[in-house]
Amino acid sequence: MDKIANPAAPDRRGSKTYRRLLSYALPLWPIFTLAVFGFMLFSLMNVSLIAVTELLLDAVGAGIQAGRGFLSKYVAGYFPGGIMPQETARWLIPTAMLGIILFRAIGNFIGSYGLAYVARSVIHKLRTELFSHIGELPSAYFDRYTGAYLISKVSYNVEQVTNSITKALKILIRESFTTIGLLTYLLMVNWKLTLTFFLFAPLIAVIVRTVGKRFRKLSHRIQNTMGDVTHVTQEAIGGYQVVRMYGGREYENARFVAASDNNRQQYMKLVVADNGSVSVIQVLVGVATASIVWLALAPGMVEAMTAGVFASYIGAAASLAKPVRNLSEVYADIQKGVAAAESIFEVIDAPKEPRGGTAHLPSRVRGAVTFEQLGFRYDEAAPPVLTDIDFFVEPGQTVALVGASGSGKSTLVSLLARFYEPTSGRILLDGVDITKVPLEELRRQIGMVSQNIVLFNDTVYRNIAYGELQSRTPEEVRRAVELAHASDFIDELPEGLHTVLGDNAQMLSGGQRQRLAIARALLKDAPVLILDEATSALDNESERAIQMALAEVMKNRTTFVIAHRLSTIESADRILVMEQGAIIESGTHAELLARGGRYATLLQQQT
Repeated sequence: MDKIANPAAPDRRGSKTYRRLLSYALPLWPIFTLAVFGFMLFSLMNVSLIAVTELLLDAVGAGIQAGRGFLSKYVAGYFPGGIMPQETARWLIPTAMLGIILFRAIGNFIGSYGLAYVARSVIHKLRTELFSHIGELPSAYFDRYTGAYLISKVSYNVEQVTNSITKALKILIRESFTTIGLLTYLLMVNWKLTLTFFLFAPLIAVIVRTVGKRFRKLSHRIQNTMGDVTHVTQEAIGGYQVVRMYGGREYENARFVAASDNNRQQYMKLVVADNGSVSVIQVLVGVATASIVWLALAPGMVEAMTAGVFASYIGAAASLAKPVRNLSEVYADIQKGVAAAESIFEVIDAPKEPRGGTAHLPSRVRGAVTFEQLGFRYDEAAPPVLTDIDFFVEPGQTVALVGASGSGKSTLVSLLARFYEPTSGRILLDGVDITKVPLEELRRQIGMVSQNIVLFNDTVYRNIAYGELQSRTPEEVRRAVELAHASDFIDELPEGLHTVLGDNAQMLSGGQRQRLAIARALLKDAPVLILDEATSALDNESERAIQMALAEVMKNRTTFVIAHRLSTIESADRILVMEQGAIIESGTHAELLARGGRYATLLQQQT
C-alpha cells in the first residue's frame, strides 16, 4: 500500500538502506577521507591535463602570450614582455604533463586502495554480522526459509553489496569529481557555451531516477532466482543417490534449467534497462557537445579564444561523456547493491530467538521437569500441534514418548530445549519457568541426540569435543567414545580420533555417525538427556551394546526417549502414548500392556 500511495517511498527506503550500509564504514573514516582525497587529486589532474593542451597547441602555433588564451595570460605573465620563450615551453610543458600524470597515478592508487580497504572491511563486518545473526534466529525462521536461500544471501547477495561499495562507490566519487572539475573548467573558459550542458541535465536526471527504480526491482528478482538455483543445486547434490536410483536426473536437470533460465531472463531485463539508459544518456551528451560546437562556430562567440583554448575547451566538453556515462552505469550497480542490502538487512533485523529472563539455575539441576497445560502451534493460523500436555517427571526418571509419526513427540522435547516457544502453558525445570532462564544457561543442562545426525568437516575428536566441550580432557573424550561403543571403528580410521571426517562424515556408516553423536552427548554429561531415535540407525548388535551404555549413563539423569521400536523402552519408568498432539495413555510397560489400549495395540503390530 505504501508503494502505491507514495511512489517516492522506494527511493527513500533505498537511500536509507544505502546510508545504513555506508554507516558500517564510519569507524574507518580516516582511510575513507584519504581515499576521497586521492580521487579528488586524480580528477584534478585529469582536468589539468586537458587544460595543459591549451599551452601545447598555442606553443606550436602563435606562441604563449600573456594577452591571449585562458592559461597563457597567467603563465606567460612571468616572463619578460609577457611572452614565454619557445625553448622554455619545450621543457616546461612536457615536465608539467609528466608531473600531472604522476600525481594522477598517485591519486588513483590512494583512492582505489583506500576505498577497497574500507569496502572489504565493511563487507567482512556485514557478512560476519549476517552469519552470526543467522545462528541466533529462532527455529521457526528456518521452517519458513530453506538453507539454500540463506546461503545465497551470505554468498551471492553479499557480493552484490561488494560491487555497490567497491566498484560503484569508486566510480561515483572519482567520476563525480571529474565531472565537477570539467564543468568548472568549462564555465571558467566560456560560461555561455557551457550553459548548454545544463539544459540537458534535468532530462538525464529523470532517466537515471526512473531506470533506478527498475534496477532495484529487477535486482530483487535476480536475487530470488539465484536462491532458486542454489536450492535446486543443493537438493540434487545432497540427494544424489535418490536421484540416480529413481531415474530423477532428467527431472532435476529440467528443474535446474527452469531456475537458471528464469535467472537469465531477469538478468537480461536488467541488461536492457542498463544499456538502454546508458545509450540514451550518451546520445544526450553527444547532442549537448554537438550543440556547443555549433554555437562555438557562430560569429562572435569564440573571438577571444585562441586555437589552443578552443581545442582544449572542445576536448573538455567531449571528455564529459565518459564520466557521465560511467555515472549512469554505476547507478545500476548501486541499485543492485541496495536491493541486496535490503534482503540482508531483512535477515539481520529479524527477531532473534528469545534469550530468556534473569532467573538462574544451579550449575547442575536435579532434573525435575513439569509440563503445565502446555499447548503449541507453529503460527496463529495453523492447527494445534500439542494440546493440554500436563505431567511431572521426577529427577532421574526415564520417560518414553511413543506414538505415530506426527503425534507431537519431537515437538514436545523441542519445546523443552526451547527451539520453539509454547503457545500456552509453561515448562518448569526444578520449579523454574524455562522461559525466565537465559537460553545458554538452560541448554547447558540438556544433552540431545537427534535422529538427524549433524557432523562437521573436522576431526573425530573435534566433532565429539564440540563447542563448549572443547575444554574437556582427552581422557574424558576417550571415555565417552568407549561408552558409545565407538572405539572399534575409530581406532581403524587412518589417524584415529584425529581423522578428518569430510562433508557430513559421508565416509562413515549411519550407525557409526550415530555413535559419534551419542559420544558427544555423553561427553556433555548434562542432567537432562533427550534421545530422539538415538539408536535408529544401529544394527541389533550395536544397539544392544549402546543400550547397555545408555542405561548406565541414564542413571541419576532425567531422560526423555523417543523411540518407534517399543522393545527399546520397556524399562522406562514411565511411557507416554501420544496421538494428535495429546497424551492418551500413561504408565509403565506392564501397566499399559495390562490395560490393553493403544500402547498394547502398537506393540502387537510391531511384534
